[in-house]
Amino acid sequence: MVSGVGGTNNNNALANAVNQATASSSQFVSENTFLTLLMTQLQNQDPMNPQDPSQFVSQLASFSSLEQMTAMNTNMQNVLDNSATSLIGQNVTLLDSSGNMVQGTVSGIVYYANTPAVQVNGQNYPLSDIQNVGNVTSTTTGS
Repeated sequence: MVSGVGGTNNNNALANAVNQATASSSQFVSENTFLTLLMTQLQNQDPMNPQDPSQFVSQLASFSSLEQMTAMNTNMQNVLDNSATSLIGQNVTLLDSSGNMVQGTVSGIVYYANTPAVQVNGQNYPLSDIQNVGNVTSTTTGS
């Protein structure tokens, strides 16, 4: 009879790997966390009852998706940063937190929690408050 292959040792090893892998980053599962868990799972599987290979393929596909989403998030952040920078010197119309329309020229960009905000008339506004960029003239049609 083979000893040391029971579920208890495997579960303890996997639990230890999870604790070690997630200790460094509690926000999300990183690439290193995923690889650590996968390697621990492979090393501690029961030789008499190995894991289904389709599960590994599924896990690798999930890992690939995670990598692509991380890259896409980085690219989107770069686009957002670049678009904010291009607003300097532009006339904008904003909707402030109290619902009032504010017009002014963007004099600078400020970053709050890695998110750019525009500085208009000495106040900082998130990009989501911008309603229009450029000179907007209202036209009325008379009867």
